[in-house]
Amino acid sequence: MQLRIEMDCEKRIALIGLRSLESLGVRSVIHELGDLSVAVFSDFRDFSPFSVKTDAYVVSGDVFIGNMDYFMPRKQKTVVVGNGGGAGGGRQMPAMIYPDSDESEIQAALRGIVASVKEDDVIPGELSQREKEVLRLIASGKLNKEIADELCISVNTVITHRKNLSAKLGIKSASGLSLYAIMNGLI
Repeated sequence: MQLRIEMDCEKRIALIGLRSLESLGVRSVIHELGDLSVAVFSDFRDFSPFSVKTDAYVVSGDVFIGNMDYFMPRKQKTVVVGNGGGAGGGRQMPAMIYPDSDESEIQAALRGIVASVKEDDVIPGELSQREKEVLRLIASGKLNKEIADELCISVNTVITHRKNLSAKLGIKSASGLSLYAIMNGLI
């Protein structure tokens, strides 16, 4: 599928890893629900440079599973297009739609992310300068002891900063934190 980005609207929804017919259908429903831009990406790698400019996501199951560190903190703004039939994800998972979903189920799931995009988001706690420093060092592959030595702080303080980063960003793994740092221009 060719990369296609519509830049005419301030709010943008990314469709990532969907088949052509799925992409066309989802775009059609989204345009009926609101005046929003839709950007289509063949895979997560193509999407990454645009991630900071994206307000909501409709992704294939494979893309979601392969990038859970990115999507789980954004589950309220994500709809997963599954391969088979089944019920939606519930509180711990994002909304799900399937090829055999009822039209009203598809519209309700997409309406949910459209509504989330139209609301003004409250930005989670800003990162302190020290948290940004710790995040940069995590992204560079340093261990807690190495970070502590470089910043002249205790290992316990490094662990506390990591916990605070995980809580603020909703990302637990070092690879997820590294991806966040890269995508947000911190390194």
